[in-house]
Amino acid sequence: MGRYRFLLTLLVLLASAGLCPAWAAESDERVEVFLDETAALFGQSEADVVRNLGAPRERLAVPFTSPHDDKPYEIITLAYDGMVVSLYSMEEGQRQFFHQIRILSSPSCFARKICRGTPKERLSAVLGPPEEVEDNQWRYSDMSGYNELSFTFDAAGAVDTLTWTAEAD
Repeated sequence: MGRYRFLLTLLVLLASAGLCPAWAAESDERVEVFLDETAALFGQSEADVVRNLGAPRERLAVPFTSPHDDKPYEIITLAYDGMVVSLYSMEEGQRQFFHQIRILSSPSCFARKICRGTPKERLSAVLGPPEEVEDNQWRYSDMSGYNELSFTFDAAGAVDTLTWTAEAD
């Protein structure tokens, strides 16, 4: 992750100096739009997620503290068959945003019908080349570096697992 953040920082510095390669800015923009579209599919709160996906099989709320926030908050995890959605919940649930969406075997999809079984070529056409490749995994990040998309592939080169993780600052 450290190498990844270094590369992202380097791209941000190059961009601010007007030296950023066009593909990097375009890739960040694609990821930002893709994340917004994915969030719209699931909703912006626990109530929206439940309305869109139904009642979860299990709900877990765990206290969370950050050195950057005065008040502790919760991570609410909603478990569905083959899928987990977790949200940061602040101000007694008045402010919520995604912590992670992970699709392991569910028929649910991310934006633009990126689902389990999507070929690498189609994913690349939607998001561009990955920022990082490791074994059978592709990773993308938004400009802030706090949101990461990760896709693992099966032996045939099709998406097997989809994960969006947002790290709290």
